[in-house]
Amino acid sequence: MPRKKLQKILPTHEKIKEQKLLKIFGNFLNKKQIWSLSRKKVIGGVFIGIFVACLPMPLQMVLASLLAIIFNMNLPISFALIFISNPITMPALFYFEYQIGKLIIKPEHPVEFNFHSMYDNFEEIALSLWSGAIVVGLFSAVVCYVLVNFFWIYSVKKDRRKIKIR
Repeated sequence: MPRKKLQKILPTHEKIKEQKLLKIFGNFLNKKQIWSLSRKKVIGGVFIGIFVACLPMPLQMVLASLLAIIFNMNLPISFALIFISNPITMPALFYFEYQIGKLIIKPEHPVEFNFHSMYDNFEEIALSLWSGAIVVGLFSAVVCYVLVNFFWIYSVKKDRRKIKIR
């Protein structure tokens, strides 16, 4: 089952509570729901992690953690999926998001998006970049949500069939 596989990889709630550095977060990390490995909590964490990973902003981990705590979704999954956007993948991801945003916004004077002039023209590309990021983030998050949900259910049904055969 997917839950058993995740339990091997992820730290337990008790191990997290023992960490001295994390005590500054107080009772926020003591909510059992954010550590739950139920299908709904995990796929909610997948949605949050993928969506936030597509946003062009610093400190994505803070936003993903905050959203996971607010919506009671799996915190470790949402936190781990942020790292899909990393220094290697960010340039291509931002360029793709800008192009999608440009198709949506259709600016009168589009700016050529390149990394040399990006900071000089940031005000002009920000609207296209953010609109593209939201669309790509929502689309990617929904697709991953559906896929993880499907494969989770498929895996559980497959395991149950194996048990019935024995």
